[in-house]
This record gives sequence, C-alpha cells and structure tokens, in this order.
Amino acid sequence: MVNKVYYGEYSLKHWIKLMLNGGVVLPEYQRHFVWQERDVKRLIQSLKDGQFVQPVTIALYDDGINRHNLILDGQQRLTSLLLAYLGFFPNKKMFEAALSEKVASEDDSAADDAIQNPSGILWRFSEILKNGKTKASVVSKISRDEKYIELTDSIYTNLDDNFFNKTFLGFSYVVPESTIVSDVQKNFSQLFRNINYFGKKLEAMDSRKSLYYQNPNLTKYFEGKCQDGKDVLCDLMIIEDLHPCKIDFVRYLSILSQFYISSRTDAKDILVGYSAYSSRESYYADYVSYILSIEQEDRIHKFDGFDFNTVFPSDAWKTRFEVLHDAITRLKTSMSLKDGRSFSAVYEADYWLFGLIFHILFDGKQLKKTPTRLNLAGRTISLQEEIITRIRKDKRDPLFSKNTNRLGYIRSRLIASYTIFGKYVQ
Repeated sequence: MVNKVYYGEYSLKHWIKLMLNGGVVLPEYQRHFVWQERDVKRLIQSLKDGQFVQPVTIALYDDGINRHNLILDGQQRLTSLLLAYLGFFPNKKMFEAALSEKVASEDDSAADDAIQNPSGILWRFSEILKNGKTKASVVSKISRDEKYIELTDSIYTNLDDNFFNKTFLGFSYVVPESTIVSDVQKNFSQLFRNINYFGKKLEAMDSRKSLYYQNPNLTKYFEGKCQDGKDVLCDLMIIEDLHPCKIDFVRYLSILSQFYISSRTDAKDILVGYSAYSSRESYYADYVSYILSIEQEDRIHKFDGFDFNTVFPSDAWKTRFEVLHDAITRLKTSMSLKDGRSFSAVYEADYWLFGLIFHILFDGKQLKKTPTRLNLAGRTISLQEEIITRIRKDKRDPLFSKNTNRLGYIRSRLIASYTIFGKYVQ
C-alpha cells in the first residue's frame, strides 16, 4: 500500500499539548512504558545540550468514524517529555509489571543476580490524562497520589517555558492513500513491526566501540593497540563456532581492573550480578564508561576504587603494552595454538592471559627471561607445564564441559592464572 510521508518538527510544548489533548495516541500494539527515570534525565540533558534526538513517527489513521494520529515510534521519548514537564514519574512499585521474556542464566549459581533487569510496567501516558487536560489539573491530583513520585532533580526543577517553547523534536508523518480501514490497519501494524523488529540494530560490541573514541588518548588502550598500531595480544584469536575470532581485550581489562581493587584471594566480587552471559556486555561497556567518567548503565559502584591515573601514572600503560606484547611474543610457541595463533577455547586463553596481563599491565612487572622454577622437590617445572596441567584438570570435571563460562569457573581461572604467573614474573 502506498503512503505519503511528510517531515517537520514541533516544539516540545506543542508535543505536550498534543498528548494532553489527545492529538496523538498510542495504538493497542504499542508496548508499555519501559524507560527508567535515568533515561528521562538523559533525554532532557541531550535536548538541553542541543544533541540530535531521533525524530518520532506518527501515522494518520481514519477508522471511518474518527481520525487519530498514532504514535508508531517514539512513545518512550514523548512520554518522558510529558513526565518531565509535569515533574512526576510513575512509581513502578505501584503498577503491575508488563510481561517480558527473562533470559535464562548460564550460571546455576545465579544468586549473584539479586537485582534483575528492570522491565516495563502496565502503564501508558493515557493513564495520567484521566486526571485532566492541563498541567495544573493533572499535577493537583497526581501530587496526592502514591502511584506517582515527584521528580526533584535539578535537571527537572530548572526547566522553564523557555526550554519547552524553544526546543524542538522532529517527526515523520505517514498518511496512507488507501481509505480501506482493514488495509490501513494492516499497513500500520506492519510498519510498526518493521521499525521495531526488522530494523538492524547496532551490535552491542559496535555500540561499545563507539565509546572508545570519546577520549583519543585512551582509544588504543581500549582497542589493545601499542602506539605503533601493533596488537598488544599479538593477534591471538579464539576459535568460536569453528571460526577464529578476535579476543575481546576490554573483557580482560574490565575483569582485571575489578580484580585489582579486590582482595585477590577468591575473586568472589568479580562480575557479581553478571552471571548471565548476555548481561556481560553491559559490564564491559560500563568499564569503558567508568574510565571515561561518563554514566554507567548498571551496578555503578563495581569499579569504585580503581583510579586509572594511579595505576597508570604518566600513561604508563603505553610502555607496559610494549612489555606485554614482547612477553606474549615469547610465549606463543608454548601456548599450543591452532594454526599458530588461535586458542581452542576461551578458558585456555583465560589461563594464559589473566595472570600475564595483570602482573605486567596492572602491577608493572616483567616476565622472567626463562619462565621456569624449582618446586619443593627440587624439580624444574615450567610456566607452560603449570598452565597445561590446570587446563587438563578442568577438562576432567564433567560439569566444566557443560558450561565453561560460569562465573565460578571464570573466577577460578582468574585466581589460578594470577597465582601461577606470580611465580614467573619479577
């Protein structure tokens, strides 16, 4: 079906009037409100800073009796504007949670995840309109309603009419040429699905990488690049789904940075709250955000105490990257790599890299020229022997092969690698 699409922008005040007066409404298939108060704050700050905010999509729907302007995309943004204008936020404890699919934890010791990811609530901005059509009438009622919490942050209390009248948000307006109601309804629901489902979203890794460039001096730190551009891990790979994949250096940086401020005895605090594999990308992204002093998404105190400038005075990480690169170059022949560059599994890489990266990069030590030592029996043993022995021990554990990335196993590898390499550095 053919649609005509128009483009423009309205002031925030005009958008709010449209919402209060029923000039724009939500179709039944729109999800409920899912944003957190911090998301509202970010939106307002972005608008105050003059940053780009994605336009909303509105569609004209004529059911033969009434004409409606349906919000196909932008519900969260428009609802947040209305809430900021009113100065109140729905108390999510007072509303029924919306149905959502929960991701099963990969770790059956998931007691770590005491705080689950927040989901939406069975609430839409139309609920607030039952209290009136003006700010005064709405606020006079919801201010006495325990279902709503007053927004007291200065970012809201400092908002005035000048902000709402002189700040604009764009839109695309879809007008169908067909007058057949069933066709229009089908077209709009498909359009909604295309916007929210079929559209290719930015991959989590790509989204995180976009943060690396916010501080040019630290871009190579996050990318794991020496100053001359060579890969600090010597282009080591990990076989995943039968294909070699680049090692995620930030995974090691984030885990080891948290380990740096821990007791270093049991690693029980490492990755607390991230037992589900799908949740760990937010942990890595939060690490980058923490180092860059920008807002984190979740469990914001996990890296507290890690002072980047104290650990790496005068950009010491740059020279330590060179030391780490040289150490890996020397050890590559001992790592039993496939095709000379790939570990067969993440856990093998962990045993070789956790301790090595920590002692060289974070503690400023160097790998001994000959990584061997005498044990208590006077026998010479090597770093390679100790690592391989530990890997074989894990493989004999029947539970290990079922879930090698459980937090318990990761923490165990971290402690073992840290302890082993501690005997071969100086």
